[in-house]
Amino acid sequence: MYIEPTLSACIVLYNSGPKAALTVRSFQDSDVPLELYVVDNSPGDSTMYRLRWQCPGLKYIAQPKNIGYGRANNLVLPYLTSKYHVICNPDVTFSSDLLGKMVQYMELNRDCAILTPRVFFPDGKEQFLPKRTPSVRYLLGGRLEGLPGPFKAWRSEYTLRDLNLEQPTSVFFAPGCFMMIRTSVLRQVNGFDPRYFLYHEDSDLSRKVLRVGNIVYHPQFFITHDWTRSSAHNLVNAGHHLASTVKYFAKWGLEW
Repeated sequence: MYIEPTLSACIVLYNSGPKAALTVRSFQDSDVPLELYVVDNSPGDSTMYRLRWQCPGLKYIAQPKNIGYGRANNLVLPYLTSKYHVICNPDVTFSSDLLGKMVQYMELNRDCAILTPRVFFPDGKEQFLPKRTPSVRYLLGGRLEGLPGPFKAWRSEYTLRDLNLEQPTSVFFAPGCFMMIRTSVLRQVNGFDPRYFLYHEDSDLSRKVLRVGNIVYHPQFFITHDWTRSSAHNLVNAGHHLASTVKYFAKWGLEW
């Protein structure tokens, strides 16, 4: 008898390299059975071929070109039969018991639509990703926090860094590098807005989800994210970031 899976997950690749195999292995070593989808946005790259050889059981969806992060994640929606779905970057790793603990929390807290964990760099430093709704000053703070002036304080406010959160807390933002969302909610909000090619698709999704449920940051759950902040070092990605910022504020209104 077929039993619908409690959990599914999607990883989107774009020239991801060997890090992606570590991410896939984290899911395969998990204490929760799941359906794992991999969408490949990088035709010609060999990463997916290696993954299919090293990690059998993947559900593989190839794209003829890079269609963007949100649009690629949306491709799996018609196939999902799970209760909960994980959206994950190909540079994330986590312990084998994390997903089971997160599912248990979601089961006990029915008002939680998205559960987002604490995030660390591989060297153990915390990343302090945003937890408030984006605004002009918050984004400036992220870009200019190393300069004199109010920028560092704005960044701290954006990320709730100064609150020293120790208990599960309702927040306004779930970073797209890793989140667990109720599959029914993901369908209800029609997934990611495909107009965002890269960046702010998670900000937009968070705004839509808050209309139907809570986003909870849980500091006792944590992942490792080998993050490089590519938009700060790559002109093409910086252009994508600017374009998505304009689209975000055009849709939701400009906030200082």
